[in-house]
Amino acid sequence: YVEHPVLIEPPAEAPAPPPQPLKLTKRELKKLRTQRRIAREKEKQELVRQGLLEAPKPKVKISNLMRVLGAEATADPTAVEAEVRKQMAERAAAHEDRNLARMLTPAERKDKKLKKLVGEEGVETHVALYKVGDLTNAQLRFKVDVNARENHMTGACLVQADGFAIVVVEGSPKTLRRYEKLMLRRIDWNARREEEEEEEEDPTKPNKPPNYCHLVWQGVVKERSFRKFKSDTFQTEAAARTFLSDHKVGHYWELCAAYRPE
Repeated sequence: YVEHPVLIEPPAEAPAPPPQPLKLTKRELKKLRTQRRIAREKEKQELVRQGLLEAPKPKVKISNLMRVLGAEATADPTAVEAEVRKQMAERAAAHEDRNLARMLTPAERKDKKLKKLVGEEGVETHVALYKVGDLTNAQLRFKVDVNARENHMTGACLVQADGFAIVVVEGSPKTLRRYEKLMLRRIDWNARREEEEEEEEDPTKPNKPPNYCHLVWQGVVKERSFRKFKSDTFQTEAAARTFLSDHKVGHYWELCAAYRPE
């Protein structure tokens, strides 16, 4: 007799995507809403007919006052008008109450906004690793740092005093796509400050090579390695490698060091 262990689903594997719903046109959506509204109204009329629901009062307005009330309106028009205005105010108040009941709380509104910004986060964490030639420019480093924080991403920006820089970001697929546009398309990595332009005019100083930014690796990991996004400058390569090793991602340095653009 051989006992086979029970198969356990791996914790980091995403479930199969659900089937995509059928996309309807605006005209079809409007038709569906109309059909649902008619069905609700017929159900309500049936309950009224069976005596299970009280019949709604006629919606009397100033414009249809004479047509709905008839002789009652001519008997005491002042009192009837006051009653009609009171009913109109009650209906308006009930409408406002229903709107308030549907309104999201500040916490729910914040969660909705965050979900729209970040997107759906599954059981997996998506990671992107960038190699930048020079990140000593404070303006470039500020863009890298602020955009990662605004997208609620975790990771690190490691700047060497004399060497290439590494940017690690962890987040959802939506935030990684947005951040990739920033790093590879939006930022002008060869933009120079006025001080640097003055230094370039000095013939005694050698010209700097053109700056670059490459996406070294992008993939999925089981869990996050960083609690927040942190930017730091290291004087030596060993200090930067130690920082990554402390977060159990020391191999990121080897990937960037060995990377050569095609």
